[in-house]
Amino acid sequence: MRRRPRIGAALVALTATLSLVGPGGATAQSLQEARAERAAVQERLDAAADRLAALEAETAQLSGQREELAAELAALEATIGEARARVAVRVRELYKRGSADPVVLLLSGHDPDDALDRASTMSRLVAGDLGEAEVATNVGIQVTAVAGRLAEQDAALADRREEQRQLAAQLESDLDRAVALETRLEREDRERREAEARRAAAAAAARQAAARAALPAPSRSSGSGSSAGAGAPAPSSGGKACPMAKPHSFSDTWGAPRSGGRSHRGTDILGPRGQRVFAIVDGVWDVMSYGNSAGNWAILKGNDGTHYWYLHLERHVVGDGTRVSVGQQVATNGDTGNARGTTPHVHFEQHPGGGGAVNPYPLLRQLCG
Repeated sequence: MRRRPRIGAALVALTATLSLVGPGGATAQSLQEARAERAAVQERLDAAADRLAALEAETAQLSGQREELAAELAALEATIGEARARVAVRVRELYKRGSADPVVLLLSGHDPDDALDRASTMSRLVAGDLGEAEVATNVGIQVTAVAGRLAEQDAALADRREEQRQLAAQLESDLDRAVALETRLEREDRERREAEARRAAAAAAARQAAARAALPAPSRSSGSGSSAGAGAPAPSSGGKACPMAKPHSFSDTWGAPRSGGRSHRGTDILGPRGQRVFAIVDGVWDVMSYGNSAGNWAILKGNDGTHYWYLHLERHVVGDGTRVSVGQQVATNGDTGNARGTTPHVHFEQHPGGGGAVNPYPLLRQLCG
């Protein structure tokens, strides 16, 4: 498997560099390095998400093939059992008739015609036994071959599952590092903006003071302020927002095989456990009953007529039937249902008009980058 270079040491060095910069005094170079490091982390996350999706598809295919081999093996073993049972019946018939040697039967019979009939019958029985034995032998060879293929399949499955486990652990570790880096960058940007605002306010106050001193009468001044949401994604021009806060990662797995012969009907958005999950559009948050597969889940019935499904949530933060706005937090990321033990993610589906699902990846790529 292709591996990305490890970034732990670089991230530690970056953290040490940023910790030396005082509030509002981050240098342009350190911020540039931080953003470059964030891009490297995201690239690693995306590569890991792609490989994890491929492994899930490979595992599903191998599982299906294993089930077919197991069924074939069971059928062959049943055939052997039936052949052995038929041989056992013939053996009992031979025992009831006495000697199995047609020559002995011929010589010992009082009536030559009767002896010949009996000898012919016994010959057929002996030939039948040999045929059944040959069937059992041939099927036994097939059983050995299929059992060997089944063992190879089990080994391949074990390898894929171990790679999935290791990759999921690495992915969660990278997500944790990405969260720390994202938090630091947000703080640095916030401190920089606050410092710039203080400088701008001081300059404006100085200009106003100078203007008041130059005028015979006090002059009026007006100001305006702005506020930003607490980390919520800004709606796009189409009135939609990314369903999960950064950092996150996802890939196009529409139609990929899944266990039980199913195909993937959505996009898995991978993110840290507890990551904020947002309403993609204005609408109503319809909380569904907990499902063995879906776990905690809900359908956002959008004002645009589309239903958006959110599966495997850790918890809901708004109640059933709540009217929500685009970009509002509605839940947190988790691994409930049949996602337990995997990398926490939201299985996201898009159902135009509340009907069948369509591939949501193009929309997510547009909204989430």
